[in-house]
Amino acid sequence: MITSSRNTAQRGGVCKRCRIIRMFIFATMFIVISGLVGGDNLSFMSMVTVDGIAATIWIGGILLFLIKFSFWLIDKWKDNSNGPEQV
Repeated sequence: MITSSRNTAQRGGVCKRCRIIRMFIFATMFIVISGLVGGDNLSFMSMVTVDGIAATIWIGGILLFLIKFSFWLIDKWKDNSNGPEQV
């Protein structure tokens, strides 16, 4: 069983995973169709490279990690600032 009963969508709604997959497929189709239709008019897209996209993903991931880690440290510091609890 791939999904459990608690993950089933409500009547008339679509699950989050399905929406993400659909957005990815539509974005991919848009890029392919615009590349076929645009032809030479899309020469500015040549600056988008695999290495640039990979670097952007790495930098974004590192920034998000640092932000979440700092929030975690702040939250942990606030919890410990009250002093240790007596058992």
